[in-house]
Amino acid sequence: MAALAALILMCASRPSFAQDETELRFRLFQPDNAPWGEAETGEGFIVEITETAFKRAGIPYDIVFAPWKREQAAVQQRGFAFMAPLTRIEARENLYQWVAPVNISYLQLVTTKASYVNWKFEDLLRLPVAARMESPAEFTARGLGFETITLVEDEEVAARLLGAGRVTLWMQRGLPGRWAYTKAGGENSVLHTLGLWTTPEQYLVASLDVPHGVTEKLRAELIQMRLSGELDKIKQSYFEDKLPCVLLFTCVPEQE
Repeated sequence: MAALAALILMCASRPSFAQDETELRFRLFQPDNAPWGEAETGEGFIVEITETAFKRAGIPYDIVFAPWKREQAAVQQRGFAFMAPLTRIEARENLYQWVAPVNISYLQLVTTKASYVNWKFEDLLRLPVAARMESPAEFTARGLGFETITLVEDEEVAARLLGAGRVTLWMQRGLPGRWAYTKAGGENSVLHTLGLWTTPEQYLVASLDVPHGVTEKLRAELIQMRLSGELDKIKQSYFEDKLPCVLLFTCVPEQE
């Protein structure tokens, strides 16, 4: 009887899962990597997509802009945090909760030297290349067999290295790479593409301590936004030129 009374008291004093969930406020780490997001303006299509989902799901949050590596570390250390966008690869699979895709991106190898367009690819592997550390850019460059890889924390550093002639090649994300090169004082018209690689979809991720009910609410909102074409419309609204179908979720290529 005493054991039963103790059990009843313990259950009565323990807060419910739903109650805990409603009392939480979450950190939403955003990219300072335009056009995904930019700390200076607080704008970007990833910022708009994720904030829209949080607001519709009724989940309280605080926006945080921080260096990319610091954001990853903060979410891995738990603390009820989210970040976007993060490419879903095997090495990261167990470090986060993968909520839902928010972006499609690609990698491209670029140079300012037009003559390299005619080189055999195996000869390009001898040239120094810049790549963002611990990202698909680094992993792809290593997998291809580049001999000299300069690792950087963000695309703007790589853009400055290329512009200054300290590296010859740059393995970069197309849209953020173009923005970074412009911000570093360069003109995208002088960049020549030597190769293009698709990568896995980029996700909104959550720290492992975020309640399942919260991630499910966000997943439902983002799936609906994706299927309705809203994700693509938000992304396209940040560009004057029409984006290629390969960068959009619901785009159907025109038949020739």
